[in-house]
Amino acid sequence: MATGKINITMNIETEKIVFTLRPDNIIHIECKPNTIMTLEEGKLSTQTVGKLTHNQPLPMLCDLTHVVKMTQDCRNHFAGAEHAAVFSKCALIIKNPVSRIIGNFFLGANKPLRPTRLFTDPEKGLEWLKEKS
Repeated sequence: MATGKINITMNIETEKIVFTLRPDNIIHIECKPNTIMTLEEGKLSTQTVGKLTHNQPLPMLCDLTHVVKMTQDCRNHFAGAEHAAVFSKCALIIKNPVSRIIGNFFLGANKPLRPTRLFTDPEKGLEWLKEKS
């Protein structure tokens, strides 16, 4: 009988975001081009991550590259307790000036409840997510 790690990836796609639960138990979130994140989108994102992980907080890699705007209500939601309940720590990927501004503003103004850091290199973000907290 063979034993070993089961390599399963699960995806959920919404109108603006692709959510993937990777085989290493990291949630990968990638926004589609020209995404505007509103409070409604933020709440849907939280619900979708909870559904994908069965409400087990896991590390999250969130690529903000294609986000062109995030409302204050959405940022407040992402920094709050409801969203903090679905992840253990978050690496925000910022690859362009707009995503860098959004990421820096989010961290500076909103103070997330879970450890959250900005990365330009997704691999560096993954390394940090895999470190023991």
